Amino acid sequence: MNEREIAELSAWTAKSIREAIEESERELDDAGEDIIREYIQTCLRKKERGDKITLETCANLVTEIFTRRRNETKADLETFNAMMIFGAKFPSFVEENRRARDAESARLAEELPAVKV
Repeated sequence: MNEREIAELSAWTAKSIREAIEESERELDDAGEDIIREYIQTCLRKKERGDKITLETCANLVTEIFTRRRNETKADLETFNAMMIFGAKFPSFVEENRRARDAESARLAEELPAVKV
């Protein structure tokens, strides 16, 4: 995933989170959505760099971003909760993707003939 794709995906995801929050009759302002977008974008960048994605690293990232930007939003509780929920689910998502990619690689290795160099 390149930088443009990461930016687009994180903006779309943050917008989707905002819509879900507002559907449940809670409020999230533009600044809160932007804080969530930054968090998602940072998580995706770390994943693409090959950094280890764990609950702890995600929680630390929430703390770092939220501490720095919490005064920008009036919906700080909703913003923080959305970031924590995303951070709790992101490591398992990354692991499932890795397993699926590894399984596909193993399947292809079995099906394709060996190449002599």
